Amino acid sequence: MTETVLTEYRTVTDRWQPRDHAWLDRPPSQFAGEPNRPLFIGSCPRSGSTLLRSLLNNHPDIAIPPETNVVIPAWRKRARYGDLRQPDNRNRLAEWIFDSPGLGGRRLRRARFFTREEAIARVMAAPPTLGSVFATVFEMFAEAKGKPRWGDKRPRYAGMVDMVFALFPNAQFVNLIRDPRGAAASQVPLAWDEEHAVLASSVCTWEWSVRRVDRFAGRLRPDQLLDVRFEDLVRDPEGTLQGICSFANLREDDDTVYEMIDRPRCGVFNEGWHDRLAEPISPAPIDSWTERLEPCQVALVEYATRHHLERFGYRPAPDLAAGPDPSEVRQIAHEHARRQWKWWRYAVGEAKRRHLSCPHPVAAVATAY
Repeated sequence: MTETVLTEYRTVTDRWQPRDHAWLDRPPSQFAGEPNRPLFIGSCPRSGSTLLRSLLNNHPDIAIPPETNVVIPAWRKRARYGDLRQPDNRNRLAEWIFDSPGLGGRRLRRARFFTREEAIARVMAAPPTLGSVFATVFEMFAEAKGKPRWGDKRPRYAGMVDMVFALFPNAQFVNLIRDPRGAAASQVPLAWDEEHAVLASSVCTWEWSVRRVDRFAGRLRPDQLLDVRFEDLVRDPEGTLQGICSFANLREDDDTVYEMIDRPRCGVFNEGWHDRLAEPISPAPIDSWTERLEPCQVALVEYATRHHLERFGYRPAPDLAAGPDPSEVRQIAHEHARRQWKWWRYAVGEAKRRHLSCPHPVAAVATAY
């Protein structure tokens, strides 16, 4: 593949290093070289994870379904299903996955990859752990696509990396990063929060995603975690996909990568969210935030993420005439405190679940499929 000359942007550098040399020099994990490891994609919302999922799903050797919304809810509610060595418990979990509205199991059944009865029978035959149940569901999807390997994508996995590796110790994780100004500008119109707090909430979502991955990265090795920038994906899709395929031990020859890019992108795409997904990949979104955010909003995002910008290769906007609004800065602090409290409650609840209500093994084990 010929070397790509990257378009230069004033606020994006070509060179960046999200992990220090000591981390990069760590020896491989015990799973390095193992075939068909699960591949997960996580990110801050509105960072290009749907585009990346669609491209990887076009690889001939891996199938990644549309966003399933199964793993995290079941993880949090796992105490209600008890010991999965009990067939009745495993059957109740299978019925919840394949019958609950809005969950990936039901979505996959609508696509007619397998019947409800077939799916539940496979779950009942799986090893009795939560990870094995999920692996069975994703394996069925991959089998229907004629592919030997599966993955899953959900932005919130960036905040739940510990859960991913508890369920799948041999997993590989792609952490997709986008310029926080671009991610915030893309979140704001979706009005996920009250109008007065929507920008602060968007910025904190970006920073929290970064911090949660960083917190768990200390337990991982370079063959388990790969940081990828959205800006590189849209500027140089060929080179970026080759890097991801190399990390994941997937075929990375030119023909395969070109096929990933050129084939139609399949999935469940929401109107107003993924309108450009079927179009040719373009670097236009890289600096679209300059037209979507006011100068004071740009200043707020840069103030809130100032400790991360250089590390991920983002430069401050030049010649900003306005600083952040003091009321927005206070809203950022409020949002940080709210999320810290929310995660503290989750951590306490998780400790109780792990030691008291559901101390049974959760990690996926090898199956016959």
